[in-house]
Amino acid sequence: MNQEHFSYLLLFLVMLAGAAPGVAQTTTTRASTLRMDLYRPKMPDGQRDIEQGSDLHYGRLGRREGLWLVCDRNGGPCANQVIFISKSTLAAARPGEMMVATESIPLAAPTEGWAAFTQRHGGGGDAMAELRRQFENGPRGEGPLLDLEAITIGRSATAPQDNRLFLTTEQPNSFVLECVMTESGASARAVLTACYAYDEKEGTRGDDSNDGLEGIAWSGRPGEFFLVEEGTRAHDPSWTLLFFQRPRLMRCTLRDDRVIIDEAWSNAATQSLWALQTGKTHTLNSAARLDERTVLVADRNGGWLYVADVPSQTVRPWLNLYDKASLDLRTRLAEFPAPRRMPYVSIEGITQDPAGHLWLIDDPAMPEAFRASCLIRMVHPPARPAPPTAQ
Repeated sequence: MNQEHFSYLLLFLVMLAGAAPGVAQTTTTRASTLRMDLYRPKMPDGQRDIEQGSDLHYGRLGRREGLWLVCDRNGGPCANQVIFISKSTLAAARPGEMMVATESIPLAAPTEGWAAFTQRHGGGGDAMAELRRQFENGPRGEGPLLDLEAITIGRSATAPQDNRLFLTTEQPNSFVLECVMTESGASARAVLTACYAYDEKEGTRGDDSNDGLEGIAWSGRPGEFFLVEEGTRAHDPSWTLLFFQRPRLMRCTLRDDRVIIDEAWSNAATQSLWALQTGKTHTLNSAARLDERTVLVADRNGGWLYVADVPSQTVRPWLNLYDKASLDLRTRLAEFPAPRRMPYVSIEGITQDPAGHLWLIDDPAMPEAFRASCLIRMVHPPARPAPPTAQ
């Protein structure tokens, strides 16, 4: 058993101990209208599975509208690229069957060259050198790849009129990457134009350096984003490989090559989030903006979707993914896309489409016997909790 598989076996035991959520349901479910559609996502060739899907975002960028996906460092041939599924493909997809991606868009090095890019970002160092190495390993298909964990479409403070892709990578260093879509003939690339370092505080990351930035959502204002950090404290002092307690929900500005945190808002929202923990572990693994005042975040370990109310800086539980009376993902996905042996479903991506339906993607945990992700469309989800000021 290699080190990585041993590490994830430990992860299995950790999650087994803390998988049962205990927060009471706070909204009335509409079981008669709720529908859960399951899909088997494939790469554009229609043959290869989309593996280790770590986040997704519904949005429009130029002529493309639909779902945008990324896969983590264990995604093999799916890593180091953005996968796009068009609106028309989503509409034509049949539940239970394959959904073939429209195109795969490789991440490309800065057009100015790495030397100039590095100089423009403070002269580099080990973290920048490792980022370059992971970029260059992509086309070769060997060596450490980018550990992409989140994706959204937004605007930067330096280019407030242009929609761009923003992604996070976390292992071994957490960055937000800003990319511009370029096209040549029938092919497209996502070209790196800027990166923003996220400095994890001393003592707040596990030994595997794999519990950093896991979710991103644009606030609607140039340069301002919501970010989530998976965990900042060990749930068990004797197991420090990954930190599965004290996740953070943050409002940030991307400026001067750094992630600059709005500490007042972030601390208040995070304290509200921490009050919802009932199990042994508690994480945040994805974020999505639902409207001008609401951000949706996912707790993979606990199996909950929470809604954050931006003006009041409060977080509330919305959907229990394991509630047997409604969502019941453990049962629905027990054999999909293959037989599962884990006691939880590893939801690592969430987004909302214009019809108000939710899309989720799972990132199979390493102890599973398969790497293929599944896509879930939640049609007519239960009503969200009303914001505090509206009650």
